[in-house]
Amino acid sequence: MDDLLNDFLAETAEILAEAGGALVAWEADPTDRAQLDAIFRLVHTIKGSSGFLALPRVTALSHAAEEALDQVRRDTRAADSALVSAVLAVVDRLSELCRALGSDGVEPAGNDADVIEPLAIAEVVPEVPVEVAGITLRREDDFAAELQSWRSIRVPLPLLDTVMTGVTDIVLARNEFARMLRESGADVSLIASFDRLSDSIAGMRQSVSQMRMQRIDKLFAPLPRIVRDLAQDLGKKVKFTTSGGEVELDREMMENIRDPLIHIVRNAIDHGIEPLDERVAAGKGITATISVAARQSGNQIEIAVRDDGRGLSADMLVQKAIAARIVTATEARALTAKDRLELIFRPGFSTAAKVTAISGRGVGMDIVKANLEKIGGVVELRNDEGRGLTILLRVPMTLTIISGLMVRAAGQYFALPRGAVREILLETSDTVRIDRVGGGELATVRGEQLPLLRLEDVLGCTRDEQDDVDDRALVVIRPGQGQSYALSVAAIHDHEELVIKPAAPMIMATGLYAGTTLPDNGRPVLLLDVQGMLAASGIDASEEGRSGDAEAAAADEAESARHATQLLLFRDMNGRTRGVHLSAIERVEEVPAASMFESAGRVQVRIGEDIFPVHATTHEGGGETLKLLRIHDGRAVLCYPIASVVDIVRLPDVIQPAAAPGLIAGVILVGDEPVELLDPFWLMAQYGAGHPAPMLRQPLCRLAGDDDGWGSNFLTPILLNAGYRVISGDEAGEAPDVLLCLSDEADACVHPGDAIPVIRLRASLSASGPGDETVYRYDRAALLDALRSRVGGGRA
Repeated sequence: MDDLLNDFLAETAEILAEAGGALVAWEADPTDRAQLDAIFRLVHTIKGSSGFLALPRVTALSHAAEEALDQVRRDTRAADSALVSAVLAVVDRLSELCRALGSDGVEPAGNDADVIEPLAIAEVVPEVPVEVAGITLRREDDFAAELQSWRSIRVPLPLLDTVMTGVTDIVLARNEFARMLRESGADVSLIASFDRLSDSIAGMRQSVSQMRMQRIDKLFAPLPRIVRDLAQDLGKKVKFTTSGGEVELDREMMENIRDPLIHIVRNAIDHGIEPLDERVAAGKGITATISVAARQSGNQIEIAVRDDGRGLSADMLVQKAIAARIVTATEARALTAKDRLELIFRPGFSTAAKVTAISGRGVGMDIVKANLEKIGGVVELRNDEGRGLTILLRVPMTLTIISGLMVRAAGQYFALPRGAVREILLETSDTVRIDRVGGGELATVRGEQLPLLRLEDVLGCTRDEQDDVDDRALVVIRPGQGQSYALSVAAIHDHEELVIKPAAPMIMATGLYAGTTLPDNGRPVLLLDVQGMLAASGIDASEEGRSGDAEAAAADEAESARHATQLLLFRDMNGRTRGVHLSAIERVEEVPAASMFESAGRVQVRIGEDIFPVHATTHEGGGETLKLLRIHDGRAVLCYPIASVVDIVRLPDVIQPAAAPGLIAGVILVGDEPVELLDPFWLMAQYGAGHPAPMLRQPLCRLAGDDDGWGSNFLTPILLNAGYRVISGDEAGEAPDVLLCLSDEADACVHPGDAIPVIRLRASLSASGPGDETVYRYDRAALLDALRSRVGGGRA
């Protein structure tokens, strides 16, 4: 009986989680008969199983819910929010009973009339049978027939783990045997037989791996109910959607990300979605949108949680962090835009104005980030202040198989978890500078200063002779907790999918390794512990508590360097050495020379799918590639051609200013060499005065009523050249910023939902009268003026 009860509790827990989400989805669309039938089947399953196990309270509750749902199925009762709330109350009570059953082994005594009575209705209309091809059927008959087709067995997870381990061992033995066959010069027929065996083993490994996998919609199942209840408590209207439920994820991994995902969704409702009056004032619809989408990318699963709320205010985050003494005002001024957003991951940080049952206790996104990184996952923020926030979670599909980066040091190979690798560069790269500070080394990567660890030194090994010949690689590591650092290795070998097992206790006790693996080449490899290496090197991840004169000196110099203004030195196209504030440079781009072109008196460059202006009077060909500084002011980009990058240095205290505003702000001395300092303010102002730089988000125009194709053929090129995006009337997706109506019919240019500005174009040269606000389709200036007055953006 204990086994049957355990099976019942496990199955019922899954059913109740699924039922909660299904009920919320059905409430949004009561006409969805398939959803109603699915909920009915779930409740009916609980009733049948509980009756067999003699659980009267569970049976009575499930029977009452089943009866109420069946009345809706027979069209004798209307579906409304009151009914959904009553059935959800039954689901909650069933969950409480199952928890008591799991802990005590018996159903607790009690009365559930308070939950059952709201399901009753005063008057019931006689049942109407359904006739199909002259045969009268009860809908329960269809359900009973379908129920008979359900078949499943339950296998303990430890048994699945044992089987998976056994299959992994078989695969490794197969790889070793394959090498022996190749080296022995075995007969072709023997090798062919082995290949057939190998294919069978590969299929078995795949099947066993799939046995641990579950559809991610099981993870999403409780979210609709959570959103519904919390939105009602806070007085907010929220539309919740999920997609990608068919993606499969390891069951154990799913359990590890369940709580972080729920926390993120609750935060989106509590912090992200504005109150109704604020949404109206911001020009948004009163119904907010939260979506959770999953997709598979290689051996990783990406889960994106998006909302259309207020997003994050970097300035507000900084103020909160300073007030909570998480950072000092001096440290805050040195933070990059990304660092400011990631303040929400600091321990003790909270954006809540007061402590509530939902938030404000300082236990939040830092725990989410730490829990995800413990299982090899990462969390990223994609913020659009005032328009919403996207939190992206990337996790491996399983805990036993990870993506690893194979590196070489001291003539041996080691593995790094790919999820902890932020970037890979060569030490000789133009963007890297290595300095010896105090008793250690500091790597400056595009202005960001990181502690430098050499893997041989961390492991206590001697460099291999070959290591001094080849260019060493620099791996920027982002550990689960603590600061990022640069790891110097002799070489990068390859990326591999690794099956990780615990190493010997003596090896694990060093704190440098996270396990061992045997790649397909059969050479045992140790998996490095990225956090353990940081600790073993004597670097305090919190940057506090360092002792010793050398370490203190290193800390002081690093602190001074971090707060100094960084200057990018470069050779101009005419060979002069010039400099520009590093903070004004988005990146240094190398593009094919052929991507530059001259149009309408301006030099421009095509990078990917975007076109950017170039600060150049003429386009002079020559060479295969060209380096560009991308000057970025937060809204627009201007490209500045250079010959080469020289270095990144601190800005000297003494600047000889220019006599008048212009391209050169002044002259400084770097060493003994005079260097001209660019003025990015003047550059952007000069360019913007005549040709505004393209917006980071170009307004979207939708062509409506373009029946004859004039809009696509004649109008679209004009709009694209003016800096707008264009879609046709039948394309779905992002909501447009403006409708361009090309039809004389009044109903042809109505956009559902929120009010969208409409510009109507007429075919005739003359307006119909004084009140005619249409624009002549061939009046380019009037059309562009109308667009700018309604949505802004574009180019002059």
